[in-house]
Amino acid sequence: MMRSLIDPSRYAGTITFVSASIVHANLPYATARPERRALARGSVGDFVFVDCESAKLLGRIIEVKLPDNERLSIEPQMGLAPEPHPIGRIQLLASVDQKRSRLVRGLRTHPRVGDAVYLAQPELFGELAANALSNEGQLSVDLGVLSAGGEMHLRLPPEKLFGRHCGVFGATGGGKSWTIATILDQIKANGGKCVLFDPTGEFAGLPSITKHYAFNEGEEGTERVHFPYTQATEEDLFALFRPSGQSQGPKLREAIRSLKLIRACRGQPPEGVRFTGRGNVEKAFQPREPFFNALEFHRDAINSPLCNFRIEGLAEQVIAECVWSSGQGANADNWGGPDNSVAHCETLVARIRTLVGTHQLSCFFETAGLSLVDVLTKFFAEDGDDIIRISFRSVHFEHNTREILLNVIGRYLLSEARKGLFRVRPIIAILDEAHQFLGRTVGDEYASVRLESFGIVAKEGRKYGLTSIMATQRPRDIPHDVLSQLGTLIVHRLTNDEDRHAVERACGDLDKNAAMFIPSLAPGEAIIVGPDLPAPMPVQIHEPQVPPDSKGPDYNKFWRDRKGRPVDKGQERSGEVVSQE
Repeated sequence: MMRSLIDPSRYAGTITFVSASIVHANLPYATARPERRALARGSVGDFVFVDCESAKLLGRIIEVKLPDNERLSIEPQMGLAPEPHPIGRIQLLASVDQKRSRLVRGLRTHPRVGDAVYLAQPELFGELAANALSNEGQLSVDLGVLSAGGEMHLRLPPEKLFGRHCGVFGATGGGKSWTIATILDQIKANGGKCVLFDPTGEFAGLPSITKHYAFNEGEEGTERVHFPYTQATEEDLFALFRPSGQSQGPKLREAIRSLKLIRACRGQPPEGVRFTGRGNVEKAFQPREPFFNALEFHRDAINSPLCNFRIEGLAEQVIAECVWSSGQGANADNWGGPDNSVAHCETLVARIRTLVGTHQLSCFFETAGLSLVDVLTKFFAEDGDDIIRISFRSVHFEHNTREILLNVIGRYLLSEARKGLFRVRPIIAILDEAHQFLGRTVGDEYASVRLESFGIVAKEGRKYGLTSIMATQRPRDIPHDVLSQLGTLIVHRLTNDEDRHAVERACGDLDKNAAMFIPSLAPGEAIIVGPDLPAPMPVQIHEPQVPPDSKGPDYNKFWRDRKGRPVDKGQERSGEVVSQE
């Protein structure tokens, strides 16, 4: 097979310049003159093999040009035109392992000036690429067909695609959602388990999804769930209630500590501590020592980061904490009466009362529907469900509810992973529109909380069996430290320079030369790069069983209906009105 790589009929040219990763070559057959257009060899995007005698290298033509003094030689004119001498710039991608007939990462040698360049036969290129990724007897994820590989399928073992996290990037219309749907089909076909976080509801109709859950009523085909605030952390409450750091923050922490004591004591006050009839700890003029002794006795429950207390009493408890640290005279061992901090905490108390009672945060503070913690616990333990979808479509944007809610769920997943739950039963978490949630900071100049649970999942979840797929059309908005943790990248068309530069900085395998092809990718086509792939691979992603509902509004139909215009025959295709223009 190695001899067939060097096919004289596919000779493209000769190396004239060599650098670390780029070579230049004469491409005498690259011009498109009418008399030789059918025989032209060597255009931008073509894969080539460089014959280095003892080794063969894979490269890709990234530029073709004429010397400046020959630019006019290809202009149509009367008489005999001088022969042009095109020059090509070729990026060296990988080496060919001749013994195992496969591509391998890196360059085993560098070409010399005078080495020959041959166009790669699509079938042989596809076979070499497929051999580099296949593992005999193991499952594989069939993503698509190699764009220059002679209809050869790109099949990746799950460890190579998901083992180091995965990123799916692409501008609107590039095929990002299509790719996610195809990945879901493959996960289900191979017996994997996956949780999909769907911010827009576009994946509701996919047959690969076993069950659908939503945080509010009104989403057809979903079961209502809530995430109990008792499984959130104090940090999450600080993100919601936004206390100022100077006065409100300390009082809020003390109030949480007091309410945790009530829960730890099961409502029965320890000796010397007074609980009110409304379920709060009374501190004004009460002895301090019994309270601190009770805190020490229930130290483990008090120090738990979870909010295992009655949230309805939090506002009143903040007021109860606003007392002087000691009394006067004979009452020096007691707390004093109300102090000046009551006025400072008024805005915090009002905020707590408003947020705990608002319907926009019912997904936290109400118990309608199933507990998402129970749903996930059952899903992790049983084999009945392959893929579940958690819809965020009806979650409100006010109060940063969406970002905080997903951050809480991400922290819960990470805590379960750290317990070792996923080491033998790995879980994939897919986060669509990741730029809406990652790298966000909630709060103001006085106090702020960074929502980074999924960033931590990207950094350390892999070793616990919790891997993620981050999908976004705005890679520039994803924190750099998160992007750098994504092992395999599936990059669709990106037209924004900042997006492409963000991907280049995050992935050493996708340098500036390889990224030049990204803006011209066709819909559904992507470049796949990763540490386990020998080179960036252009792939046409398979069509999913059922495409996601990513369509925008139908202006044509709305405008015609509004004006009462009839629709002519031939204008309707598959139930959609298509403009004659």
